[in-house]
Order: sequence, then C-alpha cells, then structure tokens
Amino acid sequence: MSEADKLWKETKQNFANWNLEEIPFSESASSLRSNLDKVFTGRTQELRKIFNLLQGRERKRILVYGAVGIGKTAFILEVLGVLQRNSEDTLATYISLPFETDLATTALIALARHMPEDEWAQQLLNNMGLMSESSRKTKTKLEGKIAGFGASLEAESKPVNAPQFPTLTFQDLLERALEKYSRVVIAIDDLDKQDPDRVRQLLHNAQGMLKGDAWFILTGHPSGLTQELLIGERGLFDLALEITALDQPTTYQMLINYLASARIRETSKDPINPDAVYPFTIETAKNLCERSEGIPRWFNRIGSYVLLKAAELKAEKITPEVFQQGLEDVSQQLRIHAELSAEEYYVLEVILAKGVLSDENITMDDLKRMKVQEFSQLLPILDKLIQFDLVRRLPTDKAAEYQGNPLLLPPSEQSDEEE
Repeated sequence: MSEADKLWKETKQNFANWNLEEIPFSESASSLRSNLDKVFTGRTQELRKIFNLLQGRERKRILVYGAVGIGKTAFILEVLGVLQRNSEDTLATYISLPFETDLATTALIALARHMPEDEWAQQLLNNMGLMSESSRKTKTKLEGKIAGFGASLEAESKPVNAPQFPTLTFQDLLERALEKYSRVVIAIDDLDKQDPDRVRQLLHNAQGMLKGDAWFILTGHPSGLTQELLIGERGLFDLALEITALDQPTTYQMLINYLASARIRETSKDPINPDAVYPFTIETAKNLCERSEGIPRWFNRIGSYVLLKAAELKAEKITPEVFQQGLEDVSQQLRIHAELSAEEYYVLEVILAKGVLSDENITMDDLKRMKVQEFSQLLPILDKLIQFDLVRRLPTDKAAEYQGNPLLLPPSEQSDEEE
C-alpha cells in the first residue's frame, strides 16, 4: 500500500470517527440536488405562496429576490423538485443565465435540454453548440469530481450561438412541449450576476415571451436590480417573493439535516441531543448558526472550513478553540479566492475598518487613497466585492451603505494572524 493510499484511508477514518461519510456542506446548491429535499429547511410561507399560485391554470411570472448567498437557487430548485415529484403533467426546467445570452435564447436552451427525445430540440442545441441535458449532466458530474469543494457548475462560461429568431423558436418548441405537458415551468437563475442596465434591457426585450404560455421563475438580488424592478417593472411579475435570512432555530435544524444526510449510521435528530450535531458540540453548533446570521452560503462556508480544520487537527470533536481556527481559515480563504487588485483590496479594508462605508462617512483622504474623486467611482469595485460575497449593501432608504462580510476578520486581526 502506497503512502498516498494510507493517507486516504486515514482521512476516511477521521470522518468515520465522526459518523460522517463526507463533508455534507456545499456552497453550490446545484451540487446538493440529490440531497436537497433532505437538507432543505424552512421557507414555509414562501413555498406556500408559490404552491398556491401553481394551483391556478393561468400562467404566472415569479421573481425570487434576496441578497447574495441567501439561498435563492436552493429555494427554486426545491420548488422544481417538488413539481417533478408530485406533478407528472408538469415539465420543470432550470438554467443559470448564460454569459451574454438573451432571455429567449436562455429559455429555449432550458426547454430543449429537457426534451431529450425531441429530435428538433436536440438539433437546436447542436446548432447552438450545446449538449443535450443527459450529455450535460454526465459532463457536469465528471467536472464536479475534478473541481472539488466550492466549485459552481451552474453557469455557462462561453457565448452561445443564438438562433436568428429566439423568441419565435422558443414559442414553437413550447407548443411542442405543451402537447405532452399541461404546464411548462422555466426557472432562470442568476440575473443578478449581470449588469443591472443589461438586465433591465433583457427583461424589456423579453416581455412578450414572459407573458406567453410558460410559467417563469426568475431570481436576482436587491443591489442595483430588484428594487428598480419592483418599482419600475411591477407589471411584469405576478409575485415578487423576497428570500430573507433564516432564524436561529431553523438554521440549527438545517445543521442537523446536513449532518444527517452524510451519516454512516442513522442517529438522533432531536435538537437537544448532542448526537444530532456531533462532531460539533451543542455550543459550537449554536456558534455556527449565530455566525452565519441565517445566510445559507455563510453557513455552508463556515461548516466546511471548520470541519476541514477539525480533520486537519484530528480533533475528536469541534470545541470552541477548533471552531475559532476554522473561522480564521474562512477569513483567509475569502480574500484569496476573490483575487482582488490592490485598489479593490484597499476599498475592502476601508469598509472593514469603518464598519459601514457610505457617501456620507467617506473622507477626502479615503477617496484620494483609493485614487478616485467621487464616491460614485467606487461603485464598480463595490459591485465586484458584493459578487464575491465580501461586502453587502445594507437595506436602507438613505444613501447607499456597504458593510463587510462579518466572516472577514478586521484588518488588525488579520495582520496579527499573518505575523
């Protein structure tokens, strides 16, 4: 047996000692598809609103919005999963908005990929340089094994060869789908990853299609997108559904569900039973829920790095000391993965130092050091920091205010660690 084989067995045994087959946490909702119904927690009122709407015959347009990492993708995947399991006459499709692609072409791709037996649908995909759903799933599964922890495989990364008349082509394909299904649902995710001006134009161009014979679920977040849509494009959506942070009891139950999904042997799910959250102690389990502030991406990020740190230390259980070391790794990795420029990094450190940055509290010295003359010139940098989940825009009617991700340690603490 090679040294590498021995290390692999040793690593597996570390997790087996915790009654875990693997690390159950993942920042990518798409990687949880097979287990999503086992770990999805809460959102009862939001689900009820959508399910009530889906009882009607008239096609509806739904906007699901919320901050970065709040769980929009997991939410709509759960909705689609329920439809697939309980409504045989519904064709439920999902797609992340591809790079530089209009909404009609995006909807066409989503629909064609879920019609593998339709030769014309597959020919359309071939003409666009894309694969069928079955081929794409096989490729994605292989890529996921290679990409490893934290990889996001949802978005298309290259331009698509759009058909000459995408709206008309989509409508023709939709008619073919409706010959077999009584309802077609198209979920288009990640509109918030596009420039807000472009998204408004995309929605304007797609109004005819969106008001057609398919159901549509779209997702975005409030920063530069949703607030304006709710005010200026209200007539476009039948339901604008906000996804907010989970409360602490729900987050605690989510932790139990995640761990249970990876158990080697079934164990108690009673919240007051220490076995339900092992290898976390009840104290560190509550710390995880508190530090994540009910935001699923932060929850998964903390959970993953804390478990990795505990495995590295060969800890029997996750004590407060182990938990703190895991948090320090989270802070470091957030900065590393963002690959910020010197200017972007400085803006981030200013936000962390101030606590909250806005046009009202920024100084002329701050602007000078950031090499800009006006606060508005920082907006592209702030948008990038938001996309990398390093900064969030606070919900306020006042001047725009930005706050650092609380998982990031302040500059002074970070410097101390590096030393």
